Amino acid sequence: MNKKLLLILFFIIFGLTSCSTVQVSEDFDSTYNFAGATTYNWNKELQATTVDLLKNDELLKNRFVKAIDSTLTTQGYALSDSPDFLVSCTYNITSRLRSEPIQPTIGVGYGRYGRFGGFGVHSGSTVSQYDRGELTINIHETKGGNLLWKGIGTQEVFTHNNPEQISQYVNEMVNAILSQFPPSQQ
Repeated sequence: MNKKLLLILFFIIFGLTSCSTVQVSEDFDSTYNFAGATTYNWNKELQATTVDLLKNDELLKNRFVKAIDSTLTTQGYALSDSPDFLVSCTYNITSRLRSEPIQPTIGVGYGRYGRFGGFGVHSGSTVSQYDRGELTINIHETKGGNLLWKGIGTQEVFTHNNPEQISQYVNEMVNAILSQFPPSQQ
């Protein structure tokens, strides 16, 4: 019984860890006191000048804005006309190549009465193309517009058949990036 439970637990853990996850990196101004910031607003001037996928896809843009607003509100920040910081974001998709290592294989077959036998050798590698989405969330100073914090999340993009799957993808990316905001300052 214990072996079955252990085997099931192994497959569950393996299945969860093998799923595509968001890879996140961040950078920030270590001299800024993030603890004093409680309100935010969107950097409309900067958002209007970006040349990315969000400028051409209003539905996707609205999903990202809604997810960022929701996450910041959950973290205790309030949307305000006199904010402590400004938020902007960009989203791009790039094509990438992935190559698998060489995996030599040998196959042997035989037929009836010594006929139709065969021998095969394969030593190739696999190259595939995939799309990678990159979301960048920037936090700027209200006065001066200096960049205070930047979070970048990347994840493989899959074909989504319905709006719920797209929203789930957007929420996953935004939550992963903003889980590192505000930065832990030493």
